[in-house]
Amino acid sequence: MALPKLEVQTYELTLPSTNQTVKFRPFLVKEYKILLAALESDADEISRIVTELIDVCTFKTLDIEKLAHFDVEYIFLQLRAKSIGEVTNLNISCDCGNKLKFDLNLNDVKVERKDNHSNKIMVTDNLGIIMRYPKFNEIIDIYDNTNSEKVFSLVSKCIETVFDQDSVYKRSDYTDAEMLEFLSDFTKEQFDKLENFFGTMPVVKQRILQTCNNCNAIYDYDLEGLQNFFV
Repeated sequence: MALPKLEVQTYELTLPSTNQTVKFRPFLVKEYKILLAALESDADEISRIVTELIDVCTFKTLDIEKLAHFDVEYIFLQLRAKSIGEVTNLNISCDCGNKLKFDLNLNDVKVERKDNHSNKIMVTDNLGIIMRYPKFNEIIDIYDNTNSEKVFSLVSKCIETVFDQDSVYKRSDYTDAEMLEFLSDFTKEQFDKLENFFGTMPVVKQRILQTCNNCNAIYDYDLEGLQNFFV
């Protein structure tokens, strides 16, 4: 006789980018084991495991490959909260050598949006660009190994359309090499406008405020990026 199947409770979350209500379930023990193994892997493997877990646990109702990175990070933290526990223990190293312990409630983690952020960027008076948000695997790759070439490549990949007074140019109609050549003709000031899009885009963030009980130093900083919550 087969053993009984356990019922898994479901929950709901609101997708940050669209305010869509998404139903999800916690990940199971067998899935958690895969996640733990992924912690010892490279950025590509972590990205693959995280997105596959989200896909399964949201009942394949989302187009995971098109989700913005902050959507993926937020969903994963919600999964982690309901699967392992809402509170995670963080250790902060003080300059004096003391270890500070901080209990972070994942339900307090929010997606922060800045008022001056826009995906429409006017490079000149007559030429503008519409950007898309980077995907999770693209952000993980940057976290893993940041260099100027990767940043430049990411900017080019996240261009959705270019427009001027006469035409609209779709990114899909051009090769990576053509887009990189297009960007290489920008002035530093013009390229800074594109970089500002990344610097102001929504981000999963939580403020950490802690006082060292050894030297009384005060640590006040923002915890952001899934790699810092990946515990």
